[in-house]
Amino acid sequence: MSGAFESVDVAVVGGGISGLTAAYALRKAGRNAVLLEASQGFGGCMGSVRAQPYLADRGPQSFVATPPLVELIHDLGLDEQVIAAGASGARRYIYRHGALIPVPMSPGALVGTPLLSLSAKLRLAGEFFVRNRPTSDDESVASFLARRAGGEIVEAVAGPVIAGIYAGDPARLSARSTLPGMVRFEETQGSVIRGFLSQPKATAATRRQPSRTIGFRGGNAQLIDALTAALQGSAYAGARVARIRQRGAGFALECDGLPEGTIEAARVIVATPAAGAADLLEALEPAAAAALREIEYAPIAQIVSAYPRGDIGVPIDGFGFLACRGEGVRILGAVWNSAIFTGRSPDDELLCTAFLGGALDAEIGALSDTELAQVAHTDLSRVMHIAPGTPKVVAGFRWAAAIPQYTIGHAQRVARIDAAAARVPGLFLIGNYADGVSVADCVRRARDAAARAAR
Repeated sequence: MSGAFESVDVAVVGGGISGLTAAYALRKAGRNAVLLEASQGFGGCMGSVRAQPYLADRGPQSFVATPPLVELIHDLGLDEQVIAAGASGARRYIYRHGALIPVPMSPGALVGTPLLSLSAKLRLAGEFFVRNRPTSDDESVASFLARRAGGEIVEAVAGPVIAGIYAGDPARLSARSTLPGMVRFEETQGSVIRGFLSQPKATAATRRQPSRTIGFRGGNAQLIDALTAALQGSAYAGARVARIRQRGAGFALECDGLPEGTIEAARVIVATPAAGAADLLEALEPAAAAALREIEYAPIAQIVSAYPRGDIGVPIDGFGFLACRGEGVRILGAVWNSAIFTGRSPDDELLCTAFLGGALDAEIGALSDTELAQVAHTDLSRVMHIAPGTPKVVAGFRWAAAIPQYTIGHAQRVARIDAAAARVPGLFLIGNYADGVSVADCVRRARDAAARAAR
């Protein structure tokens, strides 16, 4: 590396989707930016495994096509590599009462759904008349929904959905941080249902628009590889930042794995998980480090298997399913990958990714790979009525700290982090621990931070 590398405009620490996007946006803005990743590869939890004739994704299985993400994809020249979920991609199931039940997507479907008892539907209809709580209060998702719509809604719908997004415990997650729209409807409209009804109705044109659920022909790896290629010469794996110190109006980053040893940067973007950011900020801004350490993470394991479609006893006509607790299965749910995206498996087979773990099953980390695969197969066989046989296990992934948990008080926690970081001019923190865990959320925040750091 050249000596010019020792001093840069912006140093980005962390090579997941947040750090990659921030570094790319900075380079596009003409800034001399460098990306430093401690591990030997980029992408964090995102990636793909090709095991012919199968293509398995590690981490997120699909993406929401928000404007910032679509713009990033276009800038990288990946438009032709994007594939939209088929029509079945909008259909989701919940495993309850020993059966796969479609998630109701309309008022009429909600009235007729067997997900809820008649008394639960009547209780839900009475949500219009439930009194509001003081706006300053934060309460759990379970408390908020039970208070407004009844406890069965939590058991039958919110529990599995929250597990699918956050792998979290509804009794501990903050309603204000995980369901901000619903909380806002209560505060402004006096009713969640009234708030939804007040939203502009979809026009015929918007209803005809393609699915906003997308993937890549070559899997998640295409997005990571394109970002890495665009950053060639300015992104370094195996470069662990051990310490960040203020030096004059800028920063000095002490790095392991680089000949320079110390890199000077006018500004720094820290794009690591919360625990890693806390370690880096301990000496620089202890208050931010303390708040970051309060953020919990849930463990997740993914088992990707292939089954002959003829051996499956339920219609494979949706995105997949989420499982209610108390149904005798341990998996959180599964995505039917080859039902929503082409090129994932032969046409006569189903590629399926099962998810295990979460905040309510942290013990999953103690299982061996073989045990995880067996649990996944047993549960999938029960839910999908799969004929006896040995599954083809294509891939398996696990993370001890996978998804940040927005527990009660999360908004105040993030405010403390932001306030403490603001006391260090030129320092920016990004990551999915703030206000949204999706890839689209990470891209949005990374672009915003890069724009501020480039000023």
